[in-house]
Amino acid sequence: MTKVFYTYVWGSFGSRGSPLTFASKQNRTVAIRSTQEGDLVFGVVSRTPGDSTVQIPDELKGRVVNVWQISHSTGDTAEFGIEAINAWDRLENGSYRWPYALQPIRTWLIRDAPEFRDLTGYTSTTHTQRAITTLQEVDEELAATLKDLLASNGEGLEVMTPRYQTMAARVQQLRQKHPFALNGYNVEPNTEATNSIYVATLGKSGRVLKIGHAQDARQRVSEFNKFRLSSEPQWVLHTDQAIGSIQDAIEVEKQLGEAFANFRTEPNNNEVYVGLDPMTVLSKLATVRIP
Repeated sequence: MTKVFYTYVWGSFGSRGSPLTFASKQNRTVAIRSTQEGDLVFGVVSRTPGDSTVQIPDELKGRVVNVWQISHSTGDTAEFGIEAINAWDRLENGSYRWPYALQPIRTWLIRDAPEFRDLTGYTSTTHTQRAITTLQEVDEELAATLKDLLASNGEGLEVMTPRYQTMAARVQQLRQKHPFALNGYNVEPNTEATNSIYVATLGKSGRVLKIGHAQDARQRVSEFNKFRLSSEPQWVLHTDQAIGSIQDAIEVEKQLGEAFANFRTEPNNNEVYVGLDPMTVLSKLATVRIP
């Protein structure tokens, strides 16, 4: 069963599916020993970083912004092409602050990131010092809330892989071994299941679309509506096109994303397309070729 953990971060990784990083090899080893491949880790922006030079926007402090489904494959952050952006990303000796990485299987951004302490299941004992340096497991109630949050507000990102290692194939194997299930559904790995590309519209005949892949498109779209008010437009499944394996579905979704990149106008939101006719997507889908 998938376990849920959290760790404190100093900001969002934006539109990049970055690895989970650590300041020391020991902290990474503790994380590996505490988890299993396929577990979920939620990134919570720190309110009071230990370094006084760190500048975190007030609107991000204390909010749940990132999610990783982790593997136990390790690497150095330099191998991912990750470099210091802010002055506080480097230590006094000039080295990168978080040089140790865990390769993710999947990564997400959380839209409309909520306050961690406002979530159902958060208690006075949830915050720990351990979460500052490595991973902290959460209890069953908070875990269920975080999974629901991921289902409703998560936006999947393309996973980064080390540029000096042959890791992409490993990530695809892990995706097959650890398919992702939400909302209490315990789904056994099914590498033979057919995956589809779905197109969902916000309201009937809408031109705000979600394009993604799933083994059960109807269930996936139903999850989008779980936290929407009945008075708000609902997501409606427009297209459910069978593709094949998870790898093939990911490839098709990637090609559609590249074809309609100009319609991705929502910040930090790679799955929503604004002002796009779903029939245009359907026409393009008919011409996509899988390598």
